[in-house]
Order: sequence, then C-alpha cells, then structure tokens
Amino acid sequence: MFKLKAFINKSIQEVSSRPPPGITAVAVFFYGPPPALADISALAVGADVAVKNEDGKTRIHVTWSDVNTIITIDPNWDKAQQMEGMRGWVERFPQHVRALPDVAKMIESFDDVSACYGTVSKPGLDVDNKVVNLLKALLGSDGGFFFSRNSFYGTDALRITGFSEDPMWLGTPPAAT
Repeated sequence: MFKLKAFINKSIQEVSSRPPPGITAVAVFFYGPPPALADISALAVGADVAVKNEDGKTRIHVTWSDVNTIITIDPNWDKAQQMEGMRGWVERFPQHVRALPDVAKMIESFDDVSACYGTVSKPGLDVDNKVVNLLKALLGSDGGFFFSRNSFYGTDALRITGFSEDPMWLGTPPAAT
C-alpha cells in the first residue's frame, strides 16, 4: 500500500509541476521599487498595452502580433508568505547546490525582495525574446530574479538553479538570436 501511495503522490507532483502547453508563467521578483504602469507601457516596445482591474488586481495586457503576456500586480501580495515558500522551494535542492556561490547569494537576497509581479505569456516565450526583454527591463538597475517552472533565473535570464528538465535560459539563448 505504501508503494502505491508513493507512486500516486509522485505522479501528482510530476503532473502539477508541468506547465500547461502554450503557456509560460514567470514570477518577477524586484529588489528595488517595481516600475509604475506608465513605465511598463513605455518598456513594451512595439506592443499594444491595455490595463484592466480584475478581482482587485491590476492586469497589464501586453500584446505583440505573435505573443501576449499578462502582468499581474496584486496590491495584497504577501511578501512574508511568498518568500517563505521560496525558501521552502530551495530546500528541495541538495546542500551542495544551495552552497554554490550564485545560489547562496540568491537565497540571501530573499530578504531584499520588495515586490513580485506574476506574468503569463501565450503561446509561451517568443523566439525574438520580446517578452523576456520586457521582463528584464522591468527589473531595472535595482535587479531581482525570475522564477519559472521549477527554476530560478538571474537578471540575464540564465538559470541560477533548478531542475534539469527546465531550460537553461528563459526565452531564446542569446547566441541563437
């Protein structure tokens, strides 16, 4: 019975960790103040931008001809709860991974996080990196990091740590663009 339960739990975890096809979710964690709505519109070069208030949250719809992304700003975002979850997530990684300099630096930076925006892009991240370039620009000079799928990514969109089935880069790697 124990083996059956373990198998079912593992299967449920595997399925729940896979993103739905055609959708990429990226959480953007800011170290400094996040950009204002007007700044986001200016950073979304070549896109149509529409702002909607839904369910007490601000949703910024950024639409290019081949991809769209929705940036969600939740005024009730609970930093303490979110960062506790992030700390729990990195505990899944072996100690030798958590001790790597870039990983340890990122974990230490959790206390510096000032805000988090959620994003969902369809049909995923575009090959021209319009969405990734927008997300990187949102971080500005104060920096931050990204979380997508099961991995953490730096301001350059390169994976800091995560599971091997996740891409090394958010979007198209620089050499391929």
